[in-house]
Amino acid sequence: MKRSWYSRMLFSYFPVFLLVVSVLIFLAFMIITELSRSETQKANYISTSYIADTVERTLSDVQLSVLDEIENNYSYNDFFDKSGPVYPGDSAYEIVQSMNRLVERISLIDSIYIYRSKDRQILSQSGYVDLDLTHEAAFIDEISQQEIQTGWSPVRMYQPRNAKAEYPVVSLARRLPIPLGSDGYIVINISVYRLERLVDGLTNGELSFVRIKDSAGTLLYDSSQTSGDDTIRKLSTIRADSLGWTFESGLRAGRLFDWISVISYVWIVIGMVTITLGVLYIIYITRRNYRPIQQLMVRIQALQPHGKNEPEAANPDELALMHTALDSLVQLTTDYERERYENLLIQRRQLFLDIISGERLKDVPERLTALDPFEGKREFDGFVVFAAELNAGDELKVLSRQEQNLLKFALTSVISDLMAEKQLQAWSEWVSGQRFAVLIGLRHRPSDEDAQLLLELARGCHSWILENLRLSLTFGVGHTVDRLEDIHLSFTAAAGVLSHRLALGTEIAAVHMDRQEEPGLQSYKYFGNFTQLVREFRLSGENWRSRLEEIFASFRKDRLKDEEIYMLLEVMLQALEQELKGISESLDRQLALTGTGGLQEQIRRSTDLGDIKELLTGWLNETYHVYVSVNELKSHRVMIKEVKHYIEDNYANPDLSLNHLSERFQISGKYASYLFKEEFNMKFVDFLAELRVKKAKELLDNTQDSIQDIALQVGYANAITFGRVFKRVTGMTPGDHRKLNHP
Repeated sequence: MKRSWYSRMLFSYFPVFLLVVSVLIFLAFMIITELSRSETQKANYISTSYIADTVERTLSDVQLSVLDEIENNYSYNDFFDKSGPVYPGDSAYEIVQSMNRLVERISLIDSIYIYRSKDRQILSQSGYVDLDLTHEAAFIDEISQQEIQTGWSPVRMYQPRNAKAEYPVVSLARRLPIPLGSDGYIVINISVYRLERLVDGLTNGELSFVRIKDSAGTLLYDSSQTSGDDTIRKLSTIRADSLGWTFESGLRAGRLFDWISVISYVWIVIGMVTITLGVLYIIYITRRNYRPIQQLMVRIQALQPHGKNEPEAANPDELALMHTALDSLVQLTTDYERERYENLLIQRRQLFLDIISGERLKDVPERLTALDPFEGKREFDGFVVFAAELNAGDELKVLSRQEQNLLKFALTSVISDLMAEKQLQAWSEWVSGQRFAVLIGLRHRPSDEDAQLLLELARGCHSWILENLRLSLTFGVGHTVDRLEDIHLSFTAAAGVLSHRLALGTEIAAVHMDRQEEPGLQSYKYFGNFTQLVREFRLSGENWRSRLEEIFASFRKDRLKDEEIYMLLEVMLQALEQELKGISESLDRQLALTGTGGLQEQIRRSTDLGDIKELLTGWLNETYHVYVSVNELKSHRVMIKEVKHYIEDNYANPDLSLNHLSERFQISGKYASYLFKEEFNMKFVDFLAELRVKKAKELLDNTQDSIQDIALQVGYANAITFGRVFKRVTGMTPGDHRKLNHP
């Protein structure tokens, strides 16, 4: 058979169809079987639970009835009264009558008797009898040894008095007097045969079976043995905790399997009929659906080029032919669309740049019609240009090229969508690395009210982008123009706003330049302010801070360009550096922080005048503190030399300390220690210790005074302290020093 589309479709469907249908039939059969089994097991469990509950409740009622009779009949207590007669006639008669009534009222009870421990006597329905003369001695002895009373006993053989044969019973023994007496027992015997009849009335032996086992595992009841049918299946097992018995039940498998077989045969017949109908339908629908494909193949074959010497295939591979034709068509279409889209983007951007720069405006209407940047809208009564620039340009540089392009596309798309919400036609393009422009077409003639509306629109765009994209932009709004040829004037005005970001403030988001640019920067005014600030700084006055506030206020008032502000601040820093340079090394190190990579570069990177002011104020405060410290240090240098001379003259004074010096020279002890360290590069205590040790060496070498006397002469109260300081400074004790120099 030729490899045609029809044959492939036909033989592709058949295996899947057969497999699916077969699986569905099998699953249907399995589901029905599982449902039947599950429902059967559930019904069997409910039935068994009912039987177990009935048996458990019946035996519980028996126990409660007997205990209730004992509790309400005082003859039982008289029977166990130790002070009464051994054979109380009236009480025994009442007890026998009571037991007979219980046996008559409760059909499951086979017999009842009570046992008295003191004389091993049993009182049954037939009278008194000694325990040793009955068959119950072993049972009574067994329950007497149990510390805790259990429930119903396992099946046991019971033979009443004057009876010739034994028969199975289950018994319940309770201590008397109630509840936990030790004078005897009452024993209730339930006939197993009567219990079996009770269960027989609750089961259907033709469909199910029930087995009951006592706590010892002895079989109490088994309905499966009566039928002689071995084809049974256990489904449920329930344990009655109060009895300790186990109830097992199930179904007779033959009847269940017969029903399942009948159901499975029905489903197999339905499945075969469904398969036959499905095969016929597939053949019909495949032939019908193949006709359009056949016509398409004829057209594809007619369009395929053939070489002169290449014979046409009699039975071409239809799928390969369609695949080749579609691949070629898709590739051509993809390449064409990609090139067309790229060319369209390039042409639109070039047209945008020509319009905002005012170049090549002759053919702009025709190019607008061809490129359609406003998506169908071409006639406008006015135009306005927004210019926007990223405030954090460094954050854009750390992104990859792909991430930058994605961010730029997102920004222009957001601007277009926000403009569309205001029923405005907008065209956005990036004009540089961090700046893009938005050309907005107005559907009415420009008026004075448009300025405020456009300003609010720019603020709304700024707020939305800052809140949702976490990007800060500065917007500049140009003038509204009537003609397409004047759009470059609007862009020039908008771009001029961006050159005044520091003075105008980026938080405003967008402003109009409502005045003409001044012809030149009034440098003389700012240079005078700089000179006054440096003078105040040099004289250690606090007015330099207010002078700095005035300078930044002038920046905003005069609306200086960003570059002008950067230049003026650099001039101010250079003037301050020239004034303070060379005063001290610490001050020179502080001034060096304005160099490459320092304060000036941080100012250049900042796009907010408030941030620049805060940065510059912080640096000036640090520099001012260093400068003031240097001045104070110089003013106290003469005083610290006087302190040194005073120490050299009064080293023998044992009260000489920092506190003593602070009181003597009217300075704090901490500051005195700081000045001493700065001037002599050592602590006060080290200087005093070395001076005293030096004088002590002279006395040790030139006199015969004792070490105690020398210690007092150099300012130490005792020889121990003197020796410890001497060894710390020289590495040896005073005695060793004297021996070394005078052996």
